[in-house]
Amino acid sequence: MTWEVAVAGTLHSDDVTTPAGRRNVLGGSAVYFSLAAARYAPVHLNGIVGSDTVPEYRRILAHPNIDLEGLVVSESPTFRWHAVHDFERWDTSHESFEPGCDLEWRPVLPERSRRAEVFFVGSMDPSLQRTVIDQTGAALIGADSMAVFIDGDQGDVGSLIERVDILFLTATELAALTGDHDWRRSASALCGRGRLRAVVVKRGPLGAACVTAAGVVEQPAASVPQVVDPTGAGDALAGGFLGHLAQVRRTDDAAFEAALGEGIRAAAIAIVEFGTVGLRGTRAV
Repeated sequence: MTWEVAVAGTLHSDDVTTPAGRRNVLGGSAVYFSLAAARYAPVHLNGIVGSDTVPEYRRILAHPNIDLEGLVVSESPTFRWHAVHDFERWDTSHESFEPGCDLEWRPVLPERSRRAEVFFVGSMDPSLQRTVIDQTGAALIGADSMAVFIDGDQGDVGSLIERVDILFLTATELAALTGDHDWRRSASALCGRGRLRAVVVKRGPLGAACVTAAGVVEQPAASVPQVVDPTGAGDALAGGFLGHLAQVRRTDDAAFEAALGEGIRAAAIAIVEFGTVGLRGTRAV
């Protein structure tokens, strides 16, 4: 019997431009995470979505391992994100958004989400992340953040990470949080703060690393024919990582190393198509 997984995150309508073209797709941290984690364990999704996109989201998330009891439907439009990806810097060269219904969400987790052994808190306002963490009794909590939140209130994000076990950040986000551009050193310094046991550093085409008090494990990116759309790769990585831990029901350093490989595999599946198409086409390990 696997552990159960819950996620609180975003469901966004994405206008994405990459060197491979431009598409309007549905995504968001809760979506990419759930589709990746559901390959390993039952997932309870929590987030808000506008009535304009909810039928399509229900189709995308129609997976036997994904429970949508925590999905809140608003009459306001779904959050709209516009982004141009720069494959030279592996970052976005332009971003803008229309917040839509995201501003309305006041998370109230259903009982099944509260009881899940593993919980992932997607990148969003730290006050929302705290509200979610206050409601979960998970033995293992993972969290993500973004530079916009770290730059806005570094102390707020810093205090939040002491309440989670695994932190998922890019090297750039890690530097913004710690002020140290040596990601190995800065991630190691964070381990042991509060309950934080590991920092997973997302390094794009260079792969990813899992940093614990015991040391640093680095793994290269999985080979893919072509990177089409990197949107959601980090959330897919977190889904593969935490989903694997739920499947094996272990949280030791050796399990973290194996989970890192599964996370990298999930990210590779996500980036070969626009939106969630890749993840939806691969539902078995």
